[in-house]
Amino acid sequence: MATSCWQLPDTPRLEAGLAAAFNTNGQGGLKVLKRTLSPYSTTFPCEVVSCSLPGNKKTDVFCKYSAGIDYTGFGHRGGPAYELAVYREVLQPIGVSAPVCYGGQIDPKSGQAWLALEYLPGALGVGKLHRCGALVAAAHWIGRFHRLTQTRRTLPGPAWIKAYTRQYYLGWVRRTLKSSSSLPRRLPWLETICHRAGDLLAPLLEQPLSIVHGEYYPHNVLYHRGRVYPVDWESAARAAGEIDIAALTEDWSAKTTRSCIAAYQRERWPEGVPAGFARRFLAARLYLCFRWLGDNEDWSRYSGLSGCLRRLRRLDRGLGVF
Repeated sequence: MATSCWQLPDTPRLEAGLAAAFNTNGQGGLKVLKRTLSPYSTTFPCEVVSCSLPGNKKTDVFCKYSAGIDYTGFGHRGGPAYELAVYREVLQPIGVSAPVCYGGQIDPKSGQAWLALEYLPGALGVGKLHRCGALVAAAHWIGRFHRLTQTRRTLPGPAWIKAYTRQYYLGWVRRTLKSSSSLPRRLPWLETICHRAGDLLAPLLEQPLSIVHGEYYPHNVLYHRGRVYPVDWESAARAAGEIDIAALTEDWSAKTTRSCIAAYQRERWPEGVPAGFARRFLAARLYLCFRWLGDNEDWSRYSGLSGCLRRLRRLDRGLGVF
């Protein structure tokens, strides 16, 4: 096993937890053969764990750990414990394609958690397979998911799930404006759009809402044997579905974006696209700019700064028509 400064469970504890998840206690047990730190670990560490099961069976499991990391991204992320609840109470009941969640554990005292997911060998992000139709398939998937999880005030959805409120959106705007002070010179147009943001983002608060992935970027959507498998659900929330399709299509060509939007609309609204979609879609793209600009306090260290400011500048001009 690769060593790190993360607080990962030792192998006996991991074996016990996986045995409970696979219900192998009393059947010869489960043994961990190998633990390999995943190169795709980002906020929280992940491992591919090779296990032997009763009957000479072997399987690989993808495990994610909170590992003592206390990072919520200003309330945007919920961590492995939250993600475990999303798999159990949102994804599994509606039967969409997603990695199987075998189980997980949450320590009642510390709140530390881990979850065990189906490992998909050879899976790639849909962006790497866009010529094979994977990106459009991802748009279909999220359109169906939003249709199945659409909520109104009379049907609020799971009480524990986060919701994007006006305060949530404007928090990113305030942090963007504050972080802009790290630039060597002022950007008057940025200050103007920040001051108008309350009105420009208002369409995202309109009903109906859905449960969104929250970071539905192509690298978080795997394609495996012709099926779509979104992963990393720690940012799921009740919000405008347009946020997810805006994330999926960010920085793609106009042709690809149109194809994805058309696929999304057909799947989410088979009876017809509601008025105001274009306005909400642009507001979603605006939010995503503020989301990443506001997440970085020192813009001199933010590698995506120029691209994000460029997108925001284009949106500032485009939103004028509304």
